[in-house]
Amino acid sequence: MPGENFIGTWKLISAEYRRVSGAVIPLYGENPAGMLMYDAAGNMSVQIMQRLRPQFEIADRLGGTLEQIQSAFQGYQAYFGTYSIDENARVVTHHLAGALLPNWVGVDQKRFYELSGNRLILRTPTLMIGGTEATGYLVWKNYAGSRKENEN
Repeated sequence: MPGENFIGTWKLISAEYRRVSGAVIPLYGENPAGMLMYDAAGNMSVQIMQRLRPQFEIADRLGGTLEQIQSAFQGYQAYFGTYSIDENARVVTHHLAGALLPNWVGVDQKRFYELSGNRLILRTPTLMIGGTEATGYLVWKNYAGSRKENEN
């Protein structure tokens, strides 16, 4: 089955976004958290977040200030849908059914990949981030360990 090495749950190890100049955009901070899942039926989902996002003053998801809402949105990325793999081109395409960023709903997100053991490196095509073109480099580790191991 094409892409069987993708199937499973992947923990984010690092997420780095680089401008054309090579300068790094600290989109999710130094130690981001994230989970990426691919199943055998062709479904996928991903969530990435900055660990130290400021909390809302009250525990009401619609009750944050504009600054708190902006910080929460900018420090988080999530989407879900299906996926397909072109092994010859070493590309996985995420076909988005839903996304935190409304502009991504219904579109395809291409990722160039490298698989090595239990590591998956995904590289984005050029994206606009804060008005600047950048490329994302995300490193994931496939794990099947205990729940305690997965929380770290």
